[in-house]
Amino acid sequence: MVSVQCTGGSSRFETGSLTMPPEDAREAAPLGAEPTWRLPIALRRLLLLLPPLLLAGLEIWHPQPAANAQAVMDASTWFAVFHVIQLALIGLVALSVLLLADSFRYASAWAMRLGIGTFLVFFSAYDAVAGIGTGLAMRSARDLPAPEQEAVFDIVKDWPGFGAPFALAIVGTAGWLVAVGALARAARRRGAPRPVWILFALAAVFLLAGHPFPGGTLAFGSLFAAALIHEMTTT
Repeated sequence: MVSVQCTGGSSRFETGSLTMPPEDAREAAPLGAEPTWRLPIALRRLLLLLPPLLLAGLEIWHPQPAANAQAVMDASTWFAVFHVIQLALIGLVALSVLLLADSFRYASAWAMRLGIGTFLVFFSAYDAVAGIGTGLAMRSARDLPAPEQEAVFDIVKDWPGFGAPFALAIVGTAGWLVAVGALARAARRRGAPRPVWILFALAAVFLLAGHPFPGGTLAFGSLFAAALIHEMTTT
């Protein structure tokens, strides 16, 4: 509440509490007031652009062997190595999303924190179990007799797509959808160019098709394109 008293041509202001209208409060609160991170521009752009670009390219080479023990054993080394690389890039892409959210004063919003945290924890767990675990298990099976190789394959064959570990991918992808979808909404509310927030929205949706090519390439490629346009139009 603000009161004004005028005495002899002079004005005196007595300030109590200023109450923001509910509509304004709902609009301003999620976006925060100041950027969280202040990084050198070269480092910021490196962390912003390189991880999604690398991950988009990596997904093109995602191993997709035939569904039999011999084929998976033949691809097992690359299967494990690929998912180790992907595990590192997942963490860096999560950082890229947070830096983008920070540029729209949205990094501290609960939807962003909950969504990106869920993606980081659950998708990384899925990558470790279904990707690295499958690759190492089938690589170790190379030295076993054929019946035992088949037994190992029967255990791990459904991990990436239909087994219990796939639940981790579902939860992690849902976190991505929440975080990057919320980023698209924040970008639109902040007046970002239309291609930016549309590409954010596409990045959120494309990962629902799975992370191997083409779904992952389209998702992380869209994130890279949005980040690049954002940087070009704000500097």
